[in-house]
Amino acid sequence: MASTSCPGNPANQTLRWENDRSLVKAQIKDDGSHIWPFDPAFPIDCRSLTFETDPDRPLTRHEYFELLYVYSGKALYQFEGRQVLAEENDLIVINGSIYHRLSEVLVRPFKAVVFYFLPDILRGTEATGEDVQYLMPFLLQDSDFPHVISRRTGIPLQVFELIKKIQAQLPAITNYRRLAARTYLTMILVLLINHYESHLALAGVFDRRRKAFDRLRPLFDYLEVHYAEPISLSKATDLVGMSKAHLMRLFKQVTGHSFDTYLNHFRIAKAQVLLASTDKPISEVSRDVGFCDQSYFGLVFRRLIQVTPREYRKILQDA
Repeated sequence: MASTSCPGNPANQTLRWENDRSLVKAQIKDDGSHIWPFDPAFPIDCRSLTFETDPDRPLTRHEYFELLYVYSGKALYQFEGRQVLAEENDLIVINGSIYHRLSEVLVRPFKAVVFYFLPDILRGTEATGEDVQYLMPFLLQDSDFPHVISRRTGIPLQVFELIKKIQAQLPAITNYRRLAARTYLTMILVLLINHYESHLALAGVFDRRRKAFDRLRPLFDYLEVHYAEPISLSKATDLVGMSKAHLMRLFKQVTGHSFDTYLNHFRIAKAQVLLASTDKPISEVSRDVGFCDQSYFGLVFRRLIQVTPREYRKILQDA
């Protein structure tokens, strides 16, 4: 990796650059899916990447959310069948569920500081449902979403400065560092919310999403208190006063997950907090977050966090 600087960039600083082709492309599977190798204890990462036009670059999708700050150059990004232009000091906001790729570099060198995070980083530390509101700029993305925030708004540079503050906390091996990184991430998300909320083309979308969220608020409030108890879909429908089909459709629209999947994510996030902050046996942690079967708890935990609960606790203890 080479160390260099970009004198023309208003946020001039020395960064260590890695080649996107050698770092990322090799990780993309045949079906276009990409799994970033996060630290399971704290799924946030930041890289400084150089890009070239690559006609063989596949369209990809992923579960993590992504912010790409264009440090220098100009390029076209493809989101399924649509091309968007990104220039120096612009910010690209990427949900990950829409197939996308860098399709053509127009002005070289094209360099970007890329910030990755899993949405679960907010769960377990925020009240149920607050994570959904913070993530609104990612969750509402559709085929017409304006992924690029222009440098002229001033927001990209503010986000870049906060990303650098997060990067300074990585690896987040202490509670203080994790708290600081989450705080800076929340500040980034608030900037994005304010930007997209005021965007006239999306005002109607935000209004509809907020109304949908308000309809689900009794369910979110109930989950915050009773997540450790068995919660059936029937109970959920009673709380919000709608049919199962309507609830499932609305819940997926608001959160990006089915009800059962969201509940599992939330319970596992709570388990991560207990594993990090207490000496409780794993069997007790499992029961405390609503899993009657410890084996099933371990299976879900490993699927979502990529390590077992025991390995997760050891990672934290060794940090």
